[in-house]
Amino acid sequence: MTKTELNKVLREHKKWRDGDGGERADLQRADLQRADLQRADLRWANLQGADLQRADLRWANLQGANLRWANLQGADLPPPTMLLLATWGNVSDKLCLELMRYDASNHPNPMRFDEWANGGDCPYQKGFQRCANFQEVRELWKPGKSKSARELVLMLFKEKDTKYSEGI
Repeated sequence: MTKTELNKVLREHKKWRDGDGGERADLQRADLQRADLQRADLRWANLQGADLQRADLRWANLQGANLRWANLQGADLPPPTMLLLATWGNVSDKLCLELMRYDASNHPNPMRFDEWANGGDCPYQKGFQRCANFQEVRELWKPGKSKSARELVLMLFKEKDTKYSEGI
């Protein structure tokens, strides 16, 4: 995809996000190798299977973006906390528990997760939003030590076949 084509897609995506017509960025399987997406607002963009090798995604907003099967080999990425906000959907039971523990570790009252597991309200119903965007399963909840955001992102990449290697 040329820089001109990419800029057009991003302009239309901004209009779509702003409710001003436009269209959601569909960059599925797009060749975005070495693309400069630094600080790009890619909220809810479809990047499924996109080739983002060596792309610059530093400080890009990827909230709700679909990164499944994307190739991020050698890419400069935003913070792991931002990557956790991409859309990850259903995950394995093991990863689901780890992500729920991460959510709990960042909540002002982690004990609310025990109440939630027993049929109570979502701990993130008010106040801060959740720290990771995935389909939680309350039946899996049990307290425990949280993994770091980076560890969780690497687990998500592996499970969702998102190609990534550090230090290229």
